[in-house]
Order: sequence, then structure tokens, then C-alpha cells
Amino acid sequence: MSVKTLLIGLDGADHNLIDEMITEGELPNFKKLRDDLTTHEVENDPGQGNGQFWTSVAIGGNPAHHGRYFYIQFNPKTYDIQMCDDLDLPILTPFWKTLDDEGYSVSIVDWYKMPVSPLDNGVVMHRWFAHEPLTASVFHPPEMGDVAAKYIESDPIAEGFASQPRDTAEKLQDFLDRLLQRIEIKQSFYSDQIREKDWDLYIACFGEAHNVGHYFIQLDDEGHALHDPEIAQKVKAPLRQTYHRLDIAIGEMLDAAGDEAQIFVLGGPAMGRFVSANGALEEICRRVDLGYEAPLSTAETAKKTYHSLVPETMRRRLGPLARAVRRRLAGSDFKRRRFLCVPHNDNSGCIRINLKGRERFGTISRGEEYDALITEITEGVSSFINPETGRSIVKRVVNVDKEFTGPNRDLLPDLFIEWDKTETSGNFSTLISEKFGEVSQPAHSRTGDHEPFGFFWTPREFATDEPDRPADITPIILKAARQSPPLG
Repeated sequence: MSVKTLLIGLDGADHNLIDEMITEGELPNFKKLRDDLTTHEVENDPGQGNGQFWTSVAIGGNPAHHGRYFYIQFNPKTYDIQMCDDLDLPILTPFWKTLDDEGYSVSIVDWYKMPVSPLDNGVVMHRWFAHEPLTASVFHPPEMGDVAAKYIESDPIAEGFASQPRDTAEKLQDFLDRLLQRIEIKQSFYSDQIREKDWDLYIACFGEAHNVGHYFIQLDDEGHALHDPEIAQKVKAPLRQTYHRLDIAIGEMLDAAGDEAQIFVLGGPAMGRFVSANGALEEICRRVDLGYEAPLSTAETAKKTYHSLVPETMRRRLGPLARAVRRRLAGSDFKRRRFLCVPHNDNSGCIRINLKGRERFGTISRGEEYDALITEITEGVSSFINPETGRSIVKRVVNVDKEFTGPNRDLLPDLFIEWDKTETSGNFSTLISEKFGEVSQPAHSRTGDHEPFGFFWTPREFATDEPDRPADITPIILKAARQSPPLG
């Protein structure tokens, strides 16, 4: 059996760490690929997170085309924050569905935030080993679920991790061992599938660099504010352990694919220190919009009361419900506001203007009023300083109208606020503005978060194709897959 094209997806992988480990004489299979292929650094779209990176590659379009900026989004008709699956978002056609329609045999496993479309000539497995496996896996055809169960009956981290306490070396090591086990299982599954069937395109994704980057980066990074030398001695180099295990898996997959297969590697966005002001942005927006002395919103009053009455251990269990109620209250407040922050990836904040003609209860007119408000928000948020560095907390304010064009631009917010991580050892805690006062935010469960860059390694014949942004990758994959007729 044979595979013509093998695309290895490494969600959250860091090409700088890969290069560093190769230089140190490690990762022989990564080294072989890097030596044989052309390497490209790919910058994520401005203000976007990991899900948008992979979705943009899937469809070959930026967020103004696919309309996704987070897994929960603002509904301009109801002013509610809803799961994307519950919103009337555009139906997406990923590149693997396009190839399937052309008769190519494609298998796609665990592409991050993938559009799920059954294939006539191939296999779709979604959330088999998910980043946070709290929702059901999807298998097309359904019997692939039985095939996957022969390797393991359930995900080794099926209970999730974000909601689990991990304050000891033993608990961290246990979770790391489970992550490494996932790589081993996928290694066997992928290699068997590649050997047993003919594929025009096989897409094999791993999400473990993503998981380990969110929760273990402080152990590898001695300059991290949360670095604990004692725990780091017991849980040794978790990021490097993960990349070693990925290297072994890649080696076996390359053996299974054979010398005739053309290989692509897509990775990222990379992981770095968690630095975000998203936990304070709602209060910052309230002060910039209404003034420093304005009373708390209904949602903020409810949040403050909830935290004062409910013990932390119980809040952890009730978190999803409490956040849903608070989002509903915030939506009610927004009907009377000029603008409000909405949920987004922690690498940047997200602000939506209450625009007439777009929002049901819009208060701001397009043109001069809108433009003046953009300036007011930019200056207001940027006035907040990180006391650790004396610098503004804002790296860049992304004006969506200037950065993104596409048929679904109105599904996006109006501003993304990229946070400045320069010389910052850990997450922001207290933020200070001369005009708007002091704002604090609680500690976050994650210690690492995504950086703006990913990478794409291609066969040398595609060296002249320069993918600058995620959507630029898609036509290269399609071009490679279409070099010969379908195997079927």
C-alpha cells in the first residue's frame, strides 16, 4: 500500500525549540525532514489565536471569510455570547473536502477546530484526541470509531485538565505521562493506516505540543515568574520530552510512508509565556466607556457577589454555568453601551462596537463617530501600564476594517488588542492608568499561550511558493495533491 502525500500536523509546535534541539544533536527525524525540505515561517493573522490559524489553513481564507475568531462568539441579534455550533455561521468547505469531491482519497485526523464534513472517498476523525477532550469524538465513516477503539478505548486525558488541580510534581508528571501515551497511540494508529491502505493524501495531526505548552512551559523556562525549581527537578524538561516523543512517532510514520511519498509539516502557532489582560479587559472597557467613577455593570456586580459568596473549590465546578450566566447579563448591559469586550483567545483582547445597522440596538453611527470611538478606545486601553516593565500593556491595536476583507467581516469584532509581552516574566496581575485607575485580574490556570508564528515545511519543488499567512498554505497543499490523478 502507499501514500502519495503525507501532511504531519503539529498543533502548537515551536520551530525555534525544534531548531535548538536539532543543533544540540537531538531529534534526528525532525533533522532529516528539515534538511530535506524547504522551511517557511508563517505569521498568524493579526490578533488571532490557534483555532483561527488552523481554520484559515483549512479553507484558504482569513477570518473575514470563515467568520470564526473564537469557539464562543457574539450574536448581534440577541447580544448573547454563544458556542459557534449554535450560531448561524457560514458553512465551510475545507481543502480535503474539495479533494474528496474530485475523487481523491483523503484521511484527516484531529485537525484543530476542523470543519467536519463526511468524505465519499476517505476518513474523517475529529476530536479523537482533542486539545480539551470534553466533547464527543466524530468518526466518518462511523466504523472508524471501532478501529480507533482497538488502540485505546478512551482518550488518556478524557477527563480534561484545565479544570483539574495540578499543584504537585506527581500530578503534573501523571498528566505528562498521559500526553506522551497519546503520542505513542497515534504513532501506531497512523503508521498502520498508512501501511494498510492507499491514500492520495493522509493528514496526521498531533496536539500534544499544544497541551504541554499551556501547562508545563514554566518548568522548562527558568525565567518564568511561576518557575518552581523543586518541581522542575522532578518533572524534567516536559517540553523536550514531548518533542522527543514526537520525533520517534515521525520516524515510524516516515518508514510507513516510504521514500516515494512527498512530505509536508505544518506546525504552530508556537507557545510562549502566558501574558494577557483579558481577565481585566471587561473592567477596562467599562471605565473607558463610562468613566472611572461609573457604577459596576450588572454582570460585574453579579461576578463580585458570586466570588464573595461561593468558595473557590465550588466555583471551579460551577465555572461553565457561572460564565454563561455572566455572559447573558453582559449582553443585556451591552444594549445600552457604546462598546464592550467579548471573549477571545488570551493572546489578544477583543472589542465589539455597538454599531447602528449591524447590532440590533446599535448606538454608534458609521463614519466620524465610529472612527473617533476607535481612537478613544485605542488611547484608553493603551494608557494602562504594566508595573513590572513600565510599558503599556498594549503591543498593537488591530483595526479589523483595515486588516481583514471578506464576505463575513461583520461576524468579527472591531478591534483586537495584542498584549505586550516584552520583558514580562509572567501574566499581568495589576494594571495602572493615570486616567482610569488601577485594575487587577485573577491568576490564570495556564502558564503558556500561543505566539504569532507557525511554520510550514514543504518539498523543495515548492520552494518558490512563499506562504506568509495561514491562508497561503492551502493552495500549496492542493497543488501537491493534484500533481497526479486520484489513486482510485
